[in-house]
Amino acid sequence: MDIVTGGLGFIGNELVRQLKASGRKVAIIDNENRIAPQLDDIKDVPRYVVNITDADEIRKVFEEVKPERVFHLAAIHYIPECNAQPEHTMHVNTEGTLAVLNAAVEHHCKHFIFASTGAVYHDSPLALCEESVIAPVDVYGYSKWFAEELCRWKSSGIQVTLCRLFNNIGLRETNAHIVPEIMSQLKQGNRILKLGNTTPIRDYISTKDTASALIRLSHRVHSGCEVYNIATGKGASVNALVKEISFLLEEQITIETDTSRFRPADKEVQLADISKLKRTLNWEPEQELKEVLLELLKFEGLIHTHGA
Repeated sequence: MDIVTGGLGFIGNELVRQLKASGRKVAIIDNENRIAPQLDDIKDVPRYVVNITDADEIRKVFEEVKPERVFHLAAIHYIPECNAQPEHTMHVNTEGTLAVLNAAVEHHCKHFIFASTGAVYHDSPLALCEESVIAPVDVYGYSKWFAEELCRWKSSGIQVTLCRLFNNIGLRETNAHIVPEIMSQLKQGNRILKLGNTTPIRDYISTKDTASALIRLSHRVHSGCEVYNIATGKGASVNALVKEISFLLEEQITIETDTSRFRPADKEVQLADISKLKRTLNWEPEQELKEVLLELLKFEGLIHTHGA
């Protein structure tokens, strides 16, 4: 049996879907604060409505489920929310991780897979590998870095894999990140998009590929704690995203810069080196950026048929 915390969220629901399809028994822990849409295909998966910061309730779930593996994805990860509520972000992302980790150790789970982030790394124009300098620029990055350190501290009692996820895109988004914001404005009929800083380069990976990599890593047997980037190794700016969407829609879409949307701290480049993941698992992301965007446009009803 597997447990997925945050299993009703953006990446979590896709992970649950793939685990279920593989024949694994899986249970979800989620506080139902942000539920992804259209989850009928996983509605039969056992669900425990619990806050991960409630250590006693988490222990009760583990006692009942007795999981072999734990995929810990539950977190606050929308940057504006993190910046507005730093104490709450640290409480959920760091202390909540410790509560889940303690329960996993106490109930002799075999493997703890932690969804960390590329936001723990320093600001660098070069591709970031697992040994790159750790130097977050925002509270979200710090909350995940501190949680990583707790995982390392506990890894003598459980096998731990730290998965540093980069910018995920795909179906069923639960926060107003840049791609759903673009989709929202397009659905309102806007073809002049009001966006913030559109020049930073990010490594966009589909949630389907992220979930696949998480599952592959969960099967890997090792001792102590290992770290992996999960990304594509390819970068794109928001300008490039909009240009691709414009091509797919066969419509002229332009951007109007809204400086009020700029973040206080924003890395100009955040690109992953995924050579370790490729080497260890012989893994490659399957979905190209264009394919994910086309899938999204169809899902949102912006394209009904397209020959692309």
